[in-house]
Amino acid sequence: MAVLTAKQELMLEKGWMNSAGALGFNPPLPYWQYQPPIAYVTPPLTEKARPPAVNRKVMRFAGGVLLHNGGFNPGLRTALKENTERWARSKIPVWVHLLLEDPHSAERMLAQVETCSAVTAVEISLPQEWSAEQSAQILRSLRSDLPLVLRVPLNQMSEEWIKQAGAAGFCALTIGAPLGSLPDPHWGVLTGWLYGPALFPLALQTLLRWGDCGLPLILGCGLFREQDVITALQQGAAAVQLDAILWQGGIF
Repeated sequence: MAVLTAKQELMLEKGWMNSAGALGFNPPLPYWQYQPPIAYVTPPLTEKARPPAVNRKVMRFAGGVLLHNGGFNPGLRTALKENTERWARSKIPVWVHLLLEDPHSAERMLAQVETCSAVTAVEISLPQEWSAEQSAQILRSLRSDLPLVLRVPLNQMSEEWIKQAGAAGFCALTIGAPLGSLPDPHWGVLTGWLYGPALFPLALQTLLRWGDCGLPLILGCGLFREQDVITALQQGAAAVQLDAILWQGGIF
């Protein structure tokens, strides 16, 4: 059953999409999994191009992996120029994921995305180093003709400012992969995004705790089994996002 959010007309079906960064700039083929994806989410895009981290690396731990890559991307303008025609041909709705780096870039980035008719929604991430006051302020200031979805890392979901997302006009909330750190013999400690089935118990508990927040919730981490997806949808998730499972072909 589809959920229609108020005013912004964002349709969320009880289905799956990829998590930002889990795929490249091509929408997934419709035969993946047991049903076509309900949306395709681009990799995180910053206003200007960001180079790869010098020490980019994938490190395994019990129950998952840590990915450190510096969030490299070609920049929003380049990504739109190179991919708009392809996205326009896609039968899958396209969501652009914006990684804000400073409050002043947000308005410019949203204005660029709004010129792309192939985009149906915008998912937004905020820097984790921002204070609660900074984060709440940017939420209140963002305006767009497109539906806005706020993506929050799992390890940040306890922060109070997130509760302001609905009043600020956001249509949905994505519970995304958390940041973590592991010891590395060459770099001391390496920090990166955590992916893996070990995250699912915490992700599910967070979904249950936020079930009455008034916004559709997208569970976007820890899903590595078919039963995990079924459980998440049964327990109130409006949709789910798959991440590292897609790197092995999307087969549960």
